[in-house]
Amino acid sequence: MKYRLYILFISVGLLLSGCSSKSNFYQLYPKSAQNTNSTKSTRGTVIGIAEVKVAEYLTKSAIVTRMDASRVSIHETDLWAGSFAKNIQSVLTHNIASLLPQYTFLAYPWEEPIDDKYRIYITINRFDGSQTGKVTLQGRWSIINKEENKVLYSESVNYTAQGGKTLDAIIDTQSKLLEQLSRRIAAKVRTRL
Repeated sequence: MKYRLYILFISVGLLLSGCSSKSNFYQLYPKSAQNTNSTKSTRGTVIGIAEVKVAEYLTKSAIVTRMDASRVSIHETDLWAGSFAKNIQSVLTHNIASLLPQYTFLAYPWEEPIDDKYRIYITINRFDGSQTGKVTLQGRWSIINKEENKVLYSESVNYTAQGGKTLDAIIDTQSKLLEQLSRRIAAKVRTRL
């Protein structure tokens, strides 16, 4: 009987120690220089940035890294601090607004009605890093003239960058790739609107 109680206590202790493992929380962050005139109340055309769509494997709270072309690794104790898709949207909104201070950018969800003649839509099909530190961002984005229901510009993106092998380094590289995408979107907004 004493032996069974001893085994029971050890089992419960192991279970509790497994449940109390410490989690790490991460966020992508803006890389573009912050706009110093962001306090101006009279700004130009309003552009909405729609909800970012991400591939299903990226909707989990755990961070995903790529093992090879067909395998991913789920980091159970390394988590996104909130929604990954909303974090991407927030970083892109900040970066693009910093690059184009003459426009007002609003991220979905917004209070209707808003007077946004244009909207930017972004879909992310792949956004992960590998064990070697290589990070890949693949997807598509579009600028839509909402009033005319017309696509002004649309393109696929396939960016890669080599970073460090740690999660911190991978997330830093992901933030750099979002800056690259932000600069591309900002350049096309300048020429298309």
